[in-house]
Amino acid sequence: MNARRIITLILGIILIVTGIYCLMAPALTYMTLGYLIGLNMAADAIGGILLWFERKKEGYADGWALAGAIISFIFGIVLLGSDFMQLAVDLMIVYMAAIWLIVSGIIRIILSTKLRNLKDMQDTDAKYLGRHWWLVLIMGILLVVCGVFSFANPAGLIIAIGINFGLNIIICGFNLIAAAV
Repeated sequence: MNARRIITLILGIILIVTGIYCLMAPALTYMTLGYLIGLNMAADAIGGILLWFERKKEGYADGWALAGAIISFIFGIVLLGSDFMQLAVDLMIVYMAAIWLIVSGIIRIILSTKLRNLKDMQDTDAKYLGRHWWLVLIMGILLVVCGVFSFANPAGLIIAIGINFGLNIIICGFNLIAAAV
């Protein structure tokens, strides 16, 4: 195994350890979210850049993957170097997530009305979706309720964000490890 793959493997392990930390202390994770996002963006970007060089040697490098890694690295460094940006992320992310829940719920409610019209279709998959339109409606209503509740009581969403962030970091770590091996 060459040095780039070893570094990518180590970065993947670091991401997994960071993700486990986030799961163990979700409220603290939220309070340091701006810093953690910047750190993990930079770590993931470095791994992506190193993998791009490895893939270039093997003949299947993708310029878009390199561009994405470089942009992630720049955003990560800006976030790590700016207390203002970290504070802005920490303050706004819970309300952005609440808005996202509400919008996602409304979209699902609209989608459920369209799915309801599919119940008379001949296609088996469409017919199945049409018969179960009400499940999408219920999920949409629940998302709207959770979004409104999150505006009224952001503490619950703060914990959920910390847990979700930890799980996402762990997945990124496993992706880097899989790419290195």
